[in-house]
Amino acid sequence: MHYIRFLRPPKVHNDKNTVQLKAVVTVTTDLGETFFPEDAELIATIRETAHDGEVYLRRKFQWSGGARSLPIILDVSRNDIDWPACLHVGVKVSKGKGPGFLPPVVDAWSGELDPTKGQLDSGWRVERRFTPLNERPVSLIEDAGDSIARHLWDGSQALAQIIDDTISLENTTTPLPLLEYLLVSATYRRLNAIELGCGCGTVGIALAQSIPDCDVLLTDLPEVDSLVAANIARLNPAINSKVTFHALDWEAPLPKGVHSRVHDLIIVSECTYNTDTLQPLVNTLKALITRSPKAIIVVSTKTRHDSEAAFFDLMKEADFIQDGSMRMPLPGVPGSGYADWATDVGIHIFHGKNHRLSLSPRGSDQDVPKAKEAIAAANGRVRKAAAGAEDDAKGTNS
Repeated sequence: MHYIRFLRPPKVHNDKNTVQLKAVVTVTTDLGETFFPEDAELIATIRETAHDGEVYLRRKFQWSGGARSLPIILDVSRNDIDWPACLHVGVKVSKGKGPGFLPPVVDAWSGELDPTKGQLDSGWRVERRFTPLNERPVSLIEDAGDSIARHLWDGSQALAQIIDDTISLENTTTPLPLLEYLLVSATYRRLNAIELGCGCGTVGIALAQSIPDCDVLLTDLPEVDSLVAANIARLNPAINSKVTFHALDWEAPLPKGVHSRVHDLIIVSECTYNTDTLQPLVNTLKALITRSPKAIIVVSTKTRHDSEAAFFDLMKEADFIQDGSMRMPLPGVPGSGYADWATDVGIHIFHGKNHRLSLSPRGSDQDVPKAKEAIAAANGRVRKAAAGAEDDAKGTNS
């Protein structure tokens, strides 16, 4: 996968008689190690900030394979733009376009600009928009620029896609039956989840928008607080679902706000790349499982280097039991640099040695099939409501 990023965020420049919107973009991998190697047409549009908002200006720009950056310059002097607006940059054609959270090239949406009120700069955050199978758009903010800090990572996107596929009944068979059981049974039971090292919060937020009565706790170091708060504020939760954030340092004991909770699902996404933090991570998982022995752990990681394998040895030494794994292929052109070479993401399920299921995933009571029927009915209601809202909108505009 590749991501369009703003190396220089959009800014309005008034040069004599010309008013221009200027930005510099790149098309790079999640860690920014390599750049998109093929020629591509990028489409830049100035448009309303709302989803499916009006487009005021559209221009085509040519990305040369292997380039490191591309300037975007739009003349807004003689265009009827209803400010505030934003700049959206995407690819014209995506080969092998993937579903939901896994397009081969991820579009970039700038922050709001409004030169009529002196707001000439969009700021250093960029929005990503995804449409899962449940048709509830997910909006995520990440930092602009070429730093890897507080960015979307491929492993989180892949896990969000697997959860979406499972809840939407797109997977007829799965090598992760324990995860499937937990997700489908959440249609009639409350689901308590915690995400470690959440970054932007992709997985936890996608989960809360897909499952009713879901309580998600996002955790990371304190410096991501404002970014995660911005993404929680954009949340479009399922009925009775909520997301909160709590700072958590793996080197320290569990804070009261984390230790007091009992969890059903522990999410570990793209947290194994730093070998220096593997033992603290496993220690934190051990503390969580001691408090929540029935919880399952889902680990998602795009392999960056061979030393990450130490994580699985540490999990075994800590008496965690692996219960299923799979590889999720990534769409698009793979990178070629350090930490970019992997073409898929590994998804692994663990639980503690005292883990017990109150109901079998394939029990005689047909618990999972009943849950699947409930999901199908809920999805039908969501689609019916969306269609009704669209009809209402058409009637208002007629």
